[in-house]
Amino acid sequence: MFRLKKKIQGLPENADFLWHIYALRIALIIYLVAGIFITHTYIEELYWLLIYPLFLKRSIEVEIENKLKPSELKPSKLKPRTLKNAFKVLILVALFTLFAIIGGASILLAKDLSQIGGGCTNAFYIDNDCDGYGVGSPLGPDADDNDPVVNTGKTFTNKYRSPESLLDHLGYKVRNIYYISTDGRDETGEMNNIEMPFATWKKVKKLLQPGDGAIFRGGEYKTRSGIDISGLKGTAEQPIVIMAYRGEKVIINDIVGVNAAGPAGCAFLIIVGFVLDNTENAGRGNGIRLHLSSKGQNIVFRNIEARNWSSGVSAMCDLHDLIFENCVFHNNRNSHGMYLGARGIPNTNVSVRNCIIYQNGMHGFQHNGRITNLLLENNIIHSNGVAGVSLLQGVSHSIFRNNLIFNNNKQGIIFFLYDSTDKDIQPYDQTNNLIINNTIWIGRHRWKGDGEEPSDHASIGFADSTAGQLRKMGGNIIRNNILVTYNGPIFRFREERNFQGTVIEKNLLFRDGGASKVIEVKKNYYDFKAFNNLSHLIKDNIYAPPGFTDVSINYYSKPEGFNFDYLSTSKGIDFGDKNGAPVRDLKGNLRVGNPDLGCYEYVNRRQN
Repeated sequence: MFRLKKKIQGLPENADFLWHIYALRIALIIYLVAGIFITHTYIEELYWLLIYPLFLKRSIEVEIENKLKPSELKPSKLKPRTLKNAFKVLILVALFTLFAIIGGASILLAKDLSQIGGGCTNAFYIDNDCDGYGVGSPLGPDADDNDPVVNTGKTFTNKYRSPESLLDHLGYKVRNIYYISTDGRDETGEMNNIEMPFATWKKVKKLLQPGDGAIFRGGEYKTRSGIDISGLKGTAEQPIVIMAYRGEKVIINDIVGVNAAGPAGCAFLIIVGFVLDNTENAGRGNGIRLHLSSKGQNIVFRNIEARNWSSGVSAMCDLHDLIFENCVFHNNRNSHGMYLGARGIPNTNVSVRNCIIYQNGMHGFQHNGRITNLLLENNIIHSNGVAGVSLLQGVSHSIFRNNLIFNNNKQGIIFFLYDSTDKDIQPYDQTNNLIINNTIWIGRHRWKGDGEEPSDHASIGFADSTAGQLRKMGGNIIRNNILVTYNGPIFRFREERNFQGTVIEKNLLFRDGGASKVIEVKKNYYDFKAFNNLSHLIKDNIYAPPGFTDVSINYYSKPEGFNFDYLSTSKGIDFGDKNGAPVRDLKGNLRVGNPDLGCYEYVNRRQN
């Protein structure tokens, strides 16, 4: 461009070209400077910026040729054209700048967010392919979180051509599809016709049969009843699929999100991709609500974001074979991120995996009542109003592994029993649970900065407040974890009998306040040496700094700053026991040889 400017110096009327050169320089500077800070930009934009000087060069050459042939010169009104073109070019520069910001929106969204989950998953949203889109992302859901090029409805259509082909790709074998749109009509809606959508879920629900699918197009839906799945049943061979159109943000903004109630129950459903919001009645209702009588069985909730409710999930009683995966439950103000429970009938086989649960009013996750085969794995649970995980009244024979639990206002995990006047909510044994390869970090400050309540809490606690003290909470296994507290003990057993029979092995323990309070048993504190002599079931633990990359008690209000990756000097590397350890870590890396402690496997010297 310096040569172009030099070339036009001989032209008497060169203001047009000077403006173009100036604007092009500004556009290139903006793009290149933005590229230093952002992780994704539209490459087509760069192509245009690089090709544009060639167009400009050719225009200058033509102008020079015309100047040499006065007979071919046309009358020119340079001043008006100059101002007009300058305005157009400045508009072009503004558009270039806007595209740079949009195309690389991760300058604002991910640049300063530590990648603590798979891909570029961070403290706030799931992003496996690092394109800035995903569950919980301000950019919106990802059309295909395994392909960074496919993230919007348009790029999805370009790749898969039709929703049917994507459903096949995802393994959903759907017979018929009913489309729902904010501008659809129930009177004219047609099955398997994307051009003729229905208007309401209420109408489509009546038409669904096992093996069918319902796809919501992008937009905000307000129906006063949400997506009511009461009585809706597929079969094991032909589940019913209810999903948002891939790459389009479908917001259910209502007094309830997904709802089921009544004795008819609901079963064999797959519910995918919705944003469940509650802006008009914030702090009330539930994003996903399975009522006491709903009998929810064989239901998959996938890629769901629930925010601004009392609790993100409230599911009670007679729950069997439920899966919550790749979900984000956050800023649910008055209760838990996820609140599951059982009353007279125990729950079985409930899995919560690859979810982010943060900044909820009470516990991140709570199960209250009897359950067996509860699985919490690969979750990020942080900055909640009480504990990270709360287990009450009868959680047994369950597994908690590969979770990152940090910056909550109380314990990382708490087992608790209490008396109740409700005959259906009674305390039961909480035994035979496996807590393995988790990273639990307790800081000093409440995440909102309004106190230092976390500072005296334990990583893992057991407490029985019942008058009879008849139930057991021993017989649990705590293995391969990294457990860090600020001033509280690593473990707190309110009753000595619940300590007996508990296996504590192969853990890395650390307390900012020193090794004098590694464990509290019945209000007695024991240092690390005495801790090792309390039971023959306590063995091969180490007391040492965890060796995290960047973790500070001062990050309480900015959880995106925490980086729990291990330094090469971490004592937890290769220290774990293979027995019961997960094959992969929280980020999806294979665990090689003796597993590292905590939720991560050190990757600098291993295959990612």
